[in-house]
Amino acid sequence: MAFGLSEREHGADIYHTDMLLSPSDEDGVAFRASGEKYYIGNGNVAGMVSVFGRRADVDGADGYVWFVADSAHENYELIGNVVHGQMYVSNFRLNDYPVREEDILCTGPDAFSAALNTVNVGKFNLCSASIGMCEHAFYEAITHANNRILYGNPVTDFPHVRANFVDAYARLVAMKLFSDRAIDYFRSAHRDDRRYLLFNPVTKSKVTSEGETVVTLLWDVLAAKGFEKNTYFSQVARLIGALPRLEGTVHVNVAQILKFMPNYLFNPAEYPAIGTRHDPADDVFFWAQGPARGASKVQFADWAPVYEDALDVPNVARFYEQAKALQALLTTAAPDADQQRDLDFVLVVGHLFTLVVYGQLILEQAGLIGLDRDLLDQIFDVQIRDFSGHAIALHGKVSSTPEQQEWALSAVRKPVTDTGRFDRVWAQVKAYDGAYAMRP
Repeated sequence: MAFGLSEREHGADIYHTDMLLSPSDEDGVAFRASGEKYYIGNGNVAGMVSVFGRRADVDGADGYVWFVADSAHENYELIGNVVHGQMYVSNFRLNDYPVREEDILCTGPDAFSAALNTVNVGKFNLCSASIGMCEHAFYEAITHANNRILYGNPVTDFPHVRANFVDAYARLVAMKLFSDRAIDYFRSAHRDDRRYLLFNPVTKSKVTSEGETVVTLLWDVLAAKGFEKNTYFSQVARLIGALPRLEGTVHVNVAQILKFMPNYLFNPAEYPAIGTRHDPADDVFFWAQGPARGASKVQFADWAPVYEDALDVPNVARFYEQAKALQALLTTAAPDADQQRDLDFVLVVGHLFTLVVYGQLILEQAGLIGLDRDLLDQIFDVQIRDFSGHAIALHGKVSSTPEQQEWALSAVRKPVTDTGRFDRVWAQVKAYDGAYAMRP
């Protein structure tokens, strides 16, 4: 099977498509479809290629159509592979392809919703790829570095190397915590609980971006070793950057995340508790998510109590100060109308907001699994530094007002330092030396 949505000219803009279906008066043929699709996995061999297009004779949303094509059909032209490598990511063209009534999957607004809802599933899965690549690379990196002697000492005796490893480890564990908890919300979703519409784009944009950061931290330790062909790391280094940029870029997803910010921060609702979902079940809502509209109306459980229950962890308490400061920014110096139209500006606000959401699910999952307190504290050391970095970025934006600049500097925090905690987390990292190696 293949999913034929994206096009070279329109990219993530699925409102527009040049795949046109013209009505046909031939017996058994409802339409003739013509147009190209680009960046379609399996489009070279799939017996069923779902294709998104629009009717040439119907304007607006009523004209959207999903239909099935066969890559072996004579009117299906495979143009080529758009990437180098073993994976086949196709560019194909339909040339007056005959579309029968039985080939049509859905039409009109339902077809548009199906496009977005399918992406909701696909983009979420990218987190698993990032986590798997980073975890494998982490094992390889710590085993190499801890046994590498430089200037008479193991490389891991250098403070900056330990700092990189502890940072990478904390970020990797956070990626797993957030993603695991987001799965619970996704699998438990229904028409009256669509909180996954926020958590999924956070998973796609934040977890995959963190994957890039983790690999960079490890690569700064591995250095030239990371290029060698007999390492798994060399493949990770080449491909880890793809994940934040597929299924919609980070920017597209952060812009989507911003739609949920007012209700998340200021308008909570009551929901029953969501448990851990490891049970085998038919997750029927995945395939019947309903209309894509109404995202800005989705409400969330109050996020503050999750943080307040963990204020005994020093860096959770300090990050909570920053989260409350974000609320203050939006009530005292919120972006004006011009700034809200300036995507370069509001994306920084989106990154600040994302960290609050990220921290909530990390804390929820940490509580569910009984995460080591030192490691949780170290994760929020990272959260504080990242929040401070985005606050400084907001301060430097061309359109930031004096009030916003003052807020930005006041929101900067230094994490609570604890050398004992750091050393204990480093001991956890070091223990992975030799724990796993790829088969030669």
